[in-house]
Amino acid sequence: MNTILLKSVLLATLGSFLCPPAQAIGTSPVPGSSRPDAWGRPGGQVSLTVPEVLGRTVNVAGTPATVAGEQVSLTLPVGTPPGRLLIRFADQSGTQTLATREIEVLPDTAAQNDVLPGQLQLLLNPRLTPPQVQTLLAGIDPRLGRVIGTEVLPAPKTAPAARAVSPSPCGGTLAQLQLSAGVTLEQALNSLLATAGTDVWYPDPIGVWRAPATAPATAPGSQPSFNYVPSPVSPRAALGMAGRPTTLTGQGVTIAVLDTGYSPALDPLNELAGRVSAPLNALIPYDPLLSLQGTADFWEGHGTQVAIMAAGRLNGVATRAQVQPVKVCAPGANGRASCNTRDVLRGLCETLAVVPADRLVFNLSLGGSTPTSGIHAVLNWASGQGAVVVAAGGNGHGRGDPKEYPAAFASGTPGQVSLPLLAVASVSPAGGALWQYSPFSTLGGYLNISAPGEALDIGHAHLYSGTSFAAPLVAGAAALVRQASASVSPAVVRQFMLQPARVQNFPGVQPMLSLRTY
Repeated sequence: MNTILLKSVLLATLGSFLCPPAQAIGTSPVPGSSRPDAWGRPGGQVSLTVPEVLGRTVNVAGTPATVAGEQVSLTLPVGTPPGRLLIRFADQSGTQTLATREIEVLPDTAAQNDVLPGQLQLLLNPRLTPPQVQTLLAGIDPRLGRVIGTEVLPAPKTAPAARAVSPSPCGGTLAQLQLSAGVTLEQALNSLLATAGTDVWYPDPIGVWRAPATAPATAPGSQPSFNYVPSPVSPRAALGMAGRPTTLTGQGVTIAVLDTGYSPALDPLNELAGRVSAPLNALIPYDPLLSLQGTADFWEGHGTQVAIMAAGRLNGVATRAQVQPVKVCAPGANGRASCNTRDVLRGLCETLAVVPADRLVFNLSLGGSTPTSGIHAVLNWASGQGAVVVAAGGNGHGRGDPKEYPAAFASGTPGQVSLPLLAVASVSPAGGALWQYSPFSTLGGYLNISAPGEALDIGHAHLYSGTSFAAPLVAGAAALVRQASASVSPAVVRQFMLQPARVQNFPGVQPMLSLRTY
């Protein structure tokens, strides 16, 4: 980080926009899911309060400097990727750490389509009463913005006292804020961090995540989010569980598929018949009745096909598991599904409201470049209650392997812990017993397991490719493990699945799921 500048500055916010007095930032309303100390953008300046360096000569990222005062300004290098960035302040020699701070980096201005412009989501303290929520939101100064929507997220179905270490973020109020003209996302977020105290648990930009494209790639070398390639022979089932012991079937476990919805018509072989819970629509604010409407899948049925691969009786893995479809993605521009983080957060809470966490496997065949602290907190809390999380690792190898969230939450920082989720890469046969990464599959240190995800044949008119379809094979296997060991933690489930007896290891490839060992 050779462009860091250190100088004494005032905190770069727009002033105190909220009525409550300023309190400490960088707190963790859910243990292990801290808010950042500041927000910034590549090429922009970030201001931090660092009393530990007062009057000291310090070393920041290898750059010695003398700091007069406790306010420090850092200029983030152009090209810094989105995500949580740990800044270490050391003594002059660089050997002794004086302080650390964490900055949440927003997407570069050239990638604004990764966030909704001029809008924020605020996840509030679930302990607040309705009058307290009203007072808090009414205290937002018009110079910052105005509240354009509020809703109360459903509370979890169960919260075992023996495991609960904090209230669930679900059950609190989720508000949407429209920023005033001229106010940037980072200015608004830093102001909220500095002035909102502990009542705004997680202020976040509204990230735009992606799911499918509508048609197969036609240009040589192009890689859409996933491919629907016409099957050379139809029907021709190739993913069935023939030859695998049938002791474990996933019975008693629910696989929640947060995706594009569910339509029985897109399951021509009736693989999920009798095992689909009432689908939920998380594209609208939660309502016990309205959330059961508008759940139909669209296009070729990304969500329906993912559910079949996870739990279909012929071509799935957990052949008797229950499936809970949750629609969090809507048809978007350029033939892609758009899944914003506000809807994904709502969908996670709606799932936890109808399925006990300790019998739940989340399948998240979606993602994007912008992390969301509120989603990290919900997944962290749910994992603490026993839920297993499986996430597609991303199809971005042709774009330089950018991190894809929520899968990248498998790696963390001191304030935002690594979640015990399974982050899935895609592999394909390379001849004989060898496997190789699929050409589209994102590669990165946060990925910890792989599964077949290229030209998958489930007896339909198309073959399916993408980490979207590798992930449900892993989710189905996780349901088998959860059935066998209902009381163990998600971390133990992951450790069990990554044992040599249950994965195949090949040079240059992440441990690969071996279904025949379950």
